Amino acid sequence: MAKLQELKMSRTGNRALLLIAIAAGLVAAVLVFLALQDNGGGDSTPITATDVETVEVVIATGDIEAGTEVTETMLEVVAVPVDLQVKGAFAETELVVGEITNVAVAQGEQFIPGKVGLAVPDKGLSGVVPIGMRGVAVGVDEVTAVGGNLLPGDRVDIFAVIRIDAGPGIGENQYILRTEVVVQDVEVLSVAQEAQIPVSQPAPAEDGEELKAITHTSGAVPSDVDDQPRARTITVALSPLDTQLMVSKQEYAEEVWIVERAFGDEEPIDVEPLDVLLVQ
Repeated sequence: MAKLQELKMSRTGNRALLLIAIAAGLVAAVLVFLALQDNGGGDSTPITATDVETVEVVIATGDIEAGTEVTETMLEVVAVPVDLQVKGAFAETELVVGEITNVAVAQGEQFIPGKVGLAVPDKGLSGVVPIGMRGVAVGVDEVTAVGGNLLPGDRVDIFAVIRIDAGPGIGENQYILRTEVVVQDVEVLSVAQEAQIPVSQPAPAEDGEELKAITHTSGAVPSDVDDQPRARTITVALSPLDTQLMVSKQEYAEEVWIVERAFGDEEPIDVEPLDVLLVQ
């Protein structure tokens, strides 16, 4: 009898523990539900994409080459996070339509004033020569023009080779061949008939005024430009003083050589003339 009574008490205790566990589970579920409904409690709220501050900007719907007149179909207004807005980016397409791109614009790129300007008049190479400079033609051939690999927009040095037949130390049947630098780090505006495209550049805005296009500087290189290995002339941008020097050297030099500079190398260096004594 004692064993039977002990068994009944054990079963009763297990049932009580089970009921307590079920009740605890229900309480926990209710607490979780209330926590989710409260979203963490207090004044905090979840961050969603709609809470990010955005601004409208004008972007290119496709790649646009330099020197291209911009049309409405080339543009789209999109919203971007404020942190991704390019400083000065246009917000309305009306401000860009009809302008000419000064540089190539990639698909999805934002438009800013420095990338577009007013349409330039059809003035050919004169629309590319920088203000204060002169476009000077230099006679070359394939050998003296970097093997015919020059392109508009390249930066070059120009050397002259001069023959000196008389002077101190020069014998009767001797002469000196002098090689000297004429100008350094000058811009190639055209190679034969392959020339840069005129583009306008915006002037700095004054207080309360919009950016304006000023007279044209050196332009952009066409995307379809080709090497001109048979070119007999190149046109370079020189100051008036260097123009006089270049014209003078071409008049009596045996040859004029064009030497290409590395991209980004703009520092002039001191190069002394080299004299070689030769026998006729």
